[in-house]
Amino acid sequence: MRVVTRKSEIREYLNDCLSAYTSKGLFACLMELEHQILNKKVKFPLLELCGTEFYKEIQKEEQINFCDKVEGLKTEGGNVILGIILQNRLTTHFDESIEKATEYISYANAWYVCDIIGERVYGYSLLTEPKKTIPEVKRLSKHPINYVVRALGAGVHYAIKKGMDKNNVASVFPILLSMANSKDKEIRQGIGWAAKTTAKFHPDIIEHFDEEIHHPDNVANWFRRKISIGLNRNKYAKRN
Repeated sequence: MRVVTRKSEIREYLNDCLSAYTSKGLFACLMELEHQILNKKVKFPLLELCGTEFYKEIQKEEQINFCDKVEGLKTEGGNVILGIILQNRLTTHFDESIEKATEYISYANAWYVCDIIGERVYGYSLLTEPKKTIPEVKRLSKHPINYVVRALGAGVHYAIKKGMDKNNVASVFPILLSMANSKDKEIRQGIGWAAKTTAKFHPDIIEHFDEEIHHPDNVANWFRRKISIGLNRNKYAKRN
């Protein structure tokens, strides 16, 4: 598979897609996108650039239809593009963007779908609109699709890594704790990732919840192991 690493090259392919959209419409644009970009291995930052440009150029009323069609192609790169479009729509269509992200993740046929979209939609939303997003994270933590719950973990990890305010991290951590006894592999990976990142960046929050973390019935050993790894990474970073 052809690998695309240069911005100048992706710009050429992107211009072909946008020209097709302008002259022939959305379907022609999608055909070009699949042929020119999604059938190649493109670095994620370049795909994010594409998502931003599609958001700017495609008519607002056609953007969700565009995302639906991209999701239907079931390509790894397509998830980056639709994730960035939904991310940009959060400010004007918050509820719809969260729901569409959840819908696409629930259709996932591979683990990376929930991580890609979860970081770019749930994670970005937590970082930029925590008061609106934390209740959504709590609601979705009960979602019946395990990939959706995994994606929440990816989102929390992203938000913490990018500098989410500590008070908001402290509000999210009890939601993670509520899933700390899961036996589902996907949920364990996503929520464990978020727990590890919490411990790495905010060991004082871990200390605050120490009693809950060590509850023998409510919290499984896998969650405590992730916490331990995060705390060790925090100590290692301080030594350096």
